[in-house]
Amino acid sequence: MMPVLVQKLTDINPPWWARWLPSAAYALGIFSSGIQIRTPKGIESFDWAAIGQPPKRAPIVFLHMAYVTTPRGTWRLYFRTTKQRDAAWLELVRSWYIPRIIETKARLEMFEQGLKEERYLRTSKWEPYRQQALSWASTCPPIPPEGILTPEHHRLLVKMKRLVQLPEDWLTNSRASYVDQALVDYHDLFETVESQPLTTDQRKACIIDEDNNLILAGAGTGKTSTVIGRVAFLVKSGQAKPEEILILAYGNKAAIELRERLESKLGIQGITAETFHRLGRCIVKKAENKSIDISTMATDKKAKAKFVNTAFEAKQREPEYRELLLSYFEQWLHPVRNPFEFQTLGDYYRFLEDNDIRTLKGEAVKGFGECDIANFLFKNGIEYQYEATLKTPLQSPDRATYRPDFFLPEFGIYIEHFGTDRQGNTAPYIDQAKYQADMAWKRQVHAERGIPLIETFHYEKQEGVLLKVLKQRLTSAGVVLNPLPPEAILETLREFGVISKFSLILTDMLGLLRAANLSDQQQAELIAGSADPGQVGAAITLLAPIVDAYVDALQAEEKMDFDDMINKANQYVLDGTFKSPWKYIVVDEFQDIAKSRADLVQALRRGQDDGSLFCVGDDWQSIFRFTGSDISFTADFKKIFGPTESSELRKTFRFNSKIGAVASRFVMQNPRQIVKDIQSHTVADTPTVSLVRASMADDKAIDEVLERTVAHLSTIAKPGSSVYFLARFKHNLPDLDPVSRRFPNLVFKKDSIHSSKGKEADYVIILGLSKGKYGLPSEIVNHPLIEALQPKAEAYPHAEERRLFYVALTRARHRVYLVCDMMRCSPFVRELIQGDYPLELEELAASPEQVNAILANCPVCTQGSLVNRVNRTTRAPFIACSNWPRCTHIESGCRRCNAPMTRSGRYRVCVSPSCNGWVAVCPRSGGSMVFRDKAKSWGCSDYRGLDEGSCRHMERNIQAPPKKPGT
Repeated sequence: MMPVLVQKLTDINPPWWARWLPSAAYALGIFSSGIQIRTPKGIESFDWAAIGQPPKRAPIVFLHMAYVTTPRGTWRLYFRTTKQRDAAWLELVRSWYIPRIIETKARLEMFEQGLKEERYLRTSKWEPYRQQALSWASTCPPIPPEGILTPEHHRLLVKMKRLVQLPEDWLTNSRASYVDQALVDYHDLFETVESQPLTTDQRKACIIDEDNNLILAGAGTGKTSTVIGRVAFLVKSGQAKPEEILILAYGNKAAIELRERLESKLGIQGITAETFHRLGRCIVKKAENKSIDISTMATDKKAKAKFVNTAFEAKQREPEYRELLLSYFEQWLHPVRNPFEFQTLGDYYRFLEDNDIRTLKGEAVKGFGECDIANFLFKNGIEYQYEATLKTPLQSPDRATYRPDFFLPEFGIYIEHFGTDRQGNTAPYIDQAKYQADMAWKRQVHAERGIPLIETFHYEKQEGVLLKVLKQRLTSAGVVLNPLPPEAILETLREFGVISKFSLILTDMLGLLRAANLSDQQQAELIAGSADPGQVGAAITLLAPIVDAYVDALQAEEKMDFDDMINKANQYVLDGTFKSPWKYIVVDEFQDIAKSRADLVQALRRGQDDGSLFCVGDDWQSIFRFTGSDISFTADFKKIFGPTESSELRKTFRFNSKIGAVASRFVMQNPRQIVKDIQSHTVADTPTVSLVRASMADDKAIDEVLERTVAHLSTIAKPGSSVYFLARFKHNLPDLDPVSRRFPNLVFKKDSIHSSKGKEADYVIILGLSKGKYGLPSEIVNHPLIEALQPKAEAYPHAEERRLFYVALTRARHRVYLVCDMMRCSPFVRELIQGDYPLELEELAASPEQVNAILANCPVCTQGSLVNRVNRTTRAPFIACSNWPRCTHIESGCRRCNAPMTRSGRYRVCVSPSCNGWVAVCPRSGGSMVFRDKAKSWGCSDYRGLDEGSCRHMERNIQAPPKKPGT
C-alpha cells in the first residue's frame, strides 16, 4: 500500500531530455514525510524510513546526476549543471535527515533523562541502557560532511554515534557528572559532618554508589569519618531512610560509638549499628521467635577447653579411638618439614629450636628422621642411647668425637640416619663432598671393628617407608621388638604434656571448623587440598565425636555460641525465614572479615533487589588470619562480590611523611598488597624512624636500653606527650609503673601490636625486634591442623608479619624508635638497613659490636651473627656464631681489635668501620697467610712441616687491601 505523504516542501524537475537516459526519474516531490517519484511506470511514494541511505551525487563530472535508492530500485535525477544538481541533492539530503534528527534527539533526551533519574547509575542497572544504545547502532544515520546540516544537527548525530559505539563512556561521564554535582549540592554537609571538613577523597567515597563499594583507607586517613559521612549523605540526600541502613563493626565499642555519633551530632535516629555476632543473634532471635542465651563456652575459653579435654579423655577409654590416637601420634607428633627445603643451615636450626623437636623421652634431636626412629624404638621396648660416644683408633685430631645417632646397648648395634636422597645428594646448605666423606669414614669405623651398623636415609623418611624398613633391618639384625601396651604409651605422652597440647589443638580446631561451616563436600575438598591430607583427615576423624558432643551440650542447655549466631543467621537469610530490611550495608574494618561473615554479608546484600554494599578497610592492616580473617576478600573484592567501584583515602592525618616513607615502602614489598600512594598531612625533612642498637641479652641490659631511650625522648618531647610501647608478644613489654615514676612528664601505655590497631600515640617504641620464635617476624609455625583450617597462607614470606610491622610503625604521630639487639637482629630491621630506608642511626650511640653485628654473618649457618666470646678456661678471646650451640662455628677475630672479620676477595677484613685490620687468605687451603721473619715471605697458617695435609704455599709480597673511606 502506497504511503500517504504530508506537507509538500518542494519539487525537483529535471530537463525534458533527461527522461530518455537510463533509470531516469521524470520528477520528484519532497514532502515532510517522504518523497514522490514520477517514472515511466507512474507515480510512486516512499516515506523517509523506507529510504535506508541518504541521496547521493554521481562522481562522474560530465553527468550532472543525483540518485535516490528506494525499495523498488534506484532512480536518477539528471541536471544541466553541477550547481543545479548540488542544489537539488542538498535539498534531498537535508529532508532525508530531518526525521532522523528528530528521532535521534528524542532518543538522546530519553536516554539522558533515564540516566539522570538513576542518580549514580550502578552496573546492575546499566545493562538495559547499554543494550538500548547498542540496538540503535543499526538505525543510526551516517554523519555527513560538515556544512550539510546545521551545526546543532551535526552535533546531535556525532553524539549519537559516540553513544552507540562507546556506551561505557556515557556511563563514566554520567557518574562523574553526578558526583561533581553532589559535591556542590552537599558541600555544607561534608564541611560539618565531622569536627574537621572531609577531604575530597572522603566526599567522593561517600557519594559514589556502585552495587559494591570498596574504600581503601590507609592508616590515619579517617575511615570512621568516611563511614559517618556516607550514612549522613544517604539520609540527607533522601536515598535511604535510617532504618534501611546497617553498619557492621568488629567491636561493640566501635558499633556504639558510630551509633552515638550519628544520633547526637547529626540527629539521625534508627540506624542499625551492630557487631557481626550481635547482628547474628538478633536475626536468629527474630527467626526463631524466642530469646537466645549465650553459652559460657562461647565467652570463656577455659570453659570451652575444659569441655573438649573432658570429652577427649572420655574417648581415650574406647579401644578403637585409642588406636586411632596412637596411630596419629606415631606419624604426626611434631610439625614436619623436609630439611632439603630450607635455604640455610641456620634456617633449619631455627625451625628445630622454635618447634622444640623432642622425642617421647623428651630428648632434643637434630632432625625429624631421628625423632621418628627414637619414638619407634621407645614404643617397641628397645633401650637406646642418643648420640653415645663411640671411641675409635681412626679418630683424628681434626675430626669431632664420633657419636652415632643411636646405640642399642642390649644388642651392641648402632643406627645412623643419613641425610641424603636416593642420588646421594645432601641439603643445599650442606657440604656434600665432606658429608659423603664422613659417611664413608663412619662405615669404615664399623667395618674395621666389626661393630654392627644399621643405616637409614632421608629419602626413606620422605617416601613414608622409614619405620617399615627400620623394623625390617632391626629384625634382620636380631633385635627383638617388645611393643609397649597402648596404655603405657599414652601415659608417657601424658607425662610429657603431649596429650594436653593436642587437646588444646582440638579446641582450636573445633572453633575453626564450626566457624567455617563446611558441607561434607567442602570438608572433603579441604582435606584433599591440605599440605598433608593424611594428617588432616586423621585429626578431623579424632575431632568428629568431640564436635558432636559439643553440639549436643549446647542443645541440652538450649544455648548458642558465636559460630551458631553467624551460621544460623546466614541460613535464615538464605532460606527467606528472615527478610532483610537493609538496602545499604556498611562494613567497617573490612580487611579483617572471615568467610562466615562474608557469607552473611553477601546473603543480606542479595536480600534486597536494590541493595548496595559499602566496605571500608585497609589490606595493609590485615593481621588477624589466626581468627579466620582472609585478606583475599579485600584483594579479590570485585571477583568475589561483583561490580565494584574502588576509592582510596590517600591523605593521612596521623604519621608524618618520613614514617610513611618507611612504612609504605616496606609493606608494598609484597606484590599482593594493593598499591596505594598515602600522603602525609605533616611533612618532615629528616628521618623520624630511629634505630636504637643495644645489647638485650638479659633483663638488666633491657632495662638499661629502655632507660636510655626514654631519657632521651623526655628531652625532646613536649610535656604530656604519649609514649606507646609495642611488641609482637606481650612478654617483651616493660612494667610501666617504674618508667612512669621516673619520667612523670610523659604518658605511657603498652600493647601487643595486634591490640594496638586503631590506636595511636605521639611516640612509639617497638620492642622484641629479634629473629626466632618470639621475634618479629615470629618464626612460630602453625600446627598443620590449624594451618589447614585457616585461610590459605600467602606465598610471600612473612606476609602478615610484614603488615604487623606496618601497623606498629603507623601508630606514631611524630617518631618511632626501633629497639634492637643487632646480635639477634630481626630480618625486618636488617631489610631496612640493607635497603637504605630513611632511618636515623645516630640519635642514640651504639657500641662497635652492635654496629658491626649485621656486617658479620656466620659463614656456616649464614643466619647467625659472628660475636665475641671468651674461652672460660684460657680466657682467650675468639669469635663464634650467635646460634651456638646448634651451630658450632668458631674463628679468630681481628688481630688489631678482635672484631669479627668478613671475606672480601682474597682477604678477611675487619668489620669495624674504624679499623683497617686484614688477613690474606691462602688460595690453596683457605688458611691465613702469615708473614714469617726467617723466610722473609708469607706462608700459610696450615703449614705443619712434613705432616700429611700440610700446606706449603708461600708468597713473597702481598698487597694490603684498599683502606676504608674515612680511615
